Amino acid sequence: MIRRNTFRILLLGVLAAAIVSGCALLPAGRSQRIADEAPTPTPIPTAIVPRRPTYTVQTGEVVKELTFSGRISPVIEEQLFFRASGRIRAVYVRRNDMVQQGDLLAEYEIDLLERELASATLELEQATSVLEAAQRDLDYDLRVAQINVDMQQIRLDDLQSKTPPDPAAIALQQKQVELARIAYDRMQEGVNANLVNNYERAKLNVEKLEAAIRDSQIHAPFDGRLLSVSLTPGQAVDGFQKVISIADVNEMEVSADLLSDQMSQLVEGMPVKVTLVSRPGEVLTGVIRQLPYPYGSGGRGLSIEDQDKSTRFTLDDDAQELGFQLGDLVRVTAELERKQDVLWLPPQALRVFDGRRFAVVQDGEVQRRVDVLVGIQTQERVEIKEGLALGQTVVGQ
Repeated sequence: MIRRNTFRILLLGVLAAAIVSGCALLPAGRSQRIADEAPTPTPIPTAIVPRRPTYTVQTGEVVKELTFSGRISPVIEEQLFFRASGRIRAVYVRRNDMVQQGDLLAEYEIDLLERELASATLELEQATSVLEAAQRDLDYDLRVAQINVDMQQIRLDDLQSKTPPDPAAIALQQKQVELARIAYDRMQEGVNANLVNNYERAKLNVEKLEAAIRDSQIHAPFDGRLLSVSLTPGQAVDGFQKVISIADVNEMEVSADLLSDQMSQLVEGMPVKVTLVSRPGEVLTGVIRQLPYPYGSGGRGLSIEDQDKSTRFTLDDDAQELGFQLGDLVRVTAELERKQDVLWLPPQALRVFDGRRFAVVQDGEVQRRVDVLVGIQTQERVEIKEGLALGQTVVGQ
């Protein structure tokens, strides 16, 4: 086996030598052509070391702003609901309809209540008629009783003025006066209590049925536009479920649903700028009217407005006159803080490591780390309070 392997190696060596010798024996031109056709080795590229950006410490104005989205909303908006559960008989309006105060918007199937109310109303009318007749009779009897008292008193006075007086006749007449007054006093107690009770019971029954019908209907609380109507005939609805939204579109403002960390930076009365997204060139001004609890005065009462969790902004100008429409998307910018003539750098010029904020300052060929204390921070500028000086060059990340 060893001899066979040795033989193979020797054979390969001889063949290689023959090939090299054959190439050497070729004509010079052909040999050169073969050399020219040989592939040229690719050079290894030199690595390019990227240069880090540098920034110069400058002085100027740093303004911290908070920008968020909002919508043009009505100042007065109310969610409407039935005060009882039932099934819808009719819906008389649609979304975007303009309605007037008192208009009937929708109602339950109240045929039975209406029949009961008609019967109760008739019973009340009858009870009222009986009571009024009894009152008229009583008034007449009171006048008669008063006349009787006066007459008996006159007779008593006449007996007492005679000379000599008749004690027996006087005593008897005094009894007549007393009886007349007792009869009058009893009449002053009023008509028969049963008649009064019948009237009060009939009246209460009518009031209860009328209240039940009111609870089964929705009326417009003020003039306005219906923003939503979530009702269809035959639909079963739970009491106090919000089904219709109405708004007074004559006065509009801006509303925004903000996060907690956003609301914590705002205060009521803070000025804002409002830009319509579709018309970025037009800017309105206004103030924060209300922040929800616990960030402001909203959200602590029982009214719909108090329960509103959105932040509300009052505009200085009439949005409707400027072409703003209900529901338009806007961008709101609130200025949180502003400082003039302070040192600043862009955020990318500073570095943070292990809780330490620092900058890499370029001094000639030497770079050194310097701890810095910052103030206002925005997306474009960071206020430098300590650690750097005007004109220093800082190496970015």
